[in-house]
Amino acid sequence: MAKLDPLIFMAQPQLAIRTRMEAAVAANGLDERLGSAQFESGNWHQSFSDRQDDKPKIRAAMLRAGARVSAPSFVMTLNRINGTGAGPRGIHWAFRAMGKPKGLEAVLTSVRAALLAEGIDDDSGHGPHLTISYKAPSPLPSVAIEPIEWTVDELLLVRGCGQPYRYEVVGRWPLAAALEPPQQQFGLL
Repeated sequence: MAKLDPLIFMAQPQLAIRTRMEAAVAANGLDERLGSAQFESGNWHQSFSDRQDDKPKIRAAMLRAGARVSAPSFVMTLNRINGTGAGPRGIHWAFRAMGKPKGLEAVLTSVRAALLAEGIDDDSGHGPHLTISYKAPSPLPSVAIEPIEWTVDELLLVRGCGQPYRYEVVGRWPLAAALEPPQQQFGLL
């Protein structure tokens, strides 16, 4: 039986943020080290669910689940790139976040609850990261980058497909306004 395209809930950085991420990869020579093993930057994402087969009943259930997700937007501060492991897919290089953003757990919890209400069990954890490569040539010690603040303000349901591999948006929902505005520093009067 042919393998079906996967459906997954995720967020993807806006073009301006992705451009800064690409610049950080290039500034550290990581694009040259990766070569063709680099994941297309248009596919960089933060996962909020496991992959599910794109069958009509599952797609309909995931679209209903996406519509019921209720969580605030949040800021994820990307401050380093590292590469670890040699799992079934190979060595994994990724942008990593400073700490665990408060809002990430709220989105994950809401997505899991919405999927469970639709009969889809999704109990795996998803830490804050955006994959650069699943098949890097070697492990990568942590490389500090100038912090990149990404406001995660939209939930996407995508289907992975095609050659070259890409994500096709199937559904999108805005996240609610942030609960706490970002901290600002004001000069002395």
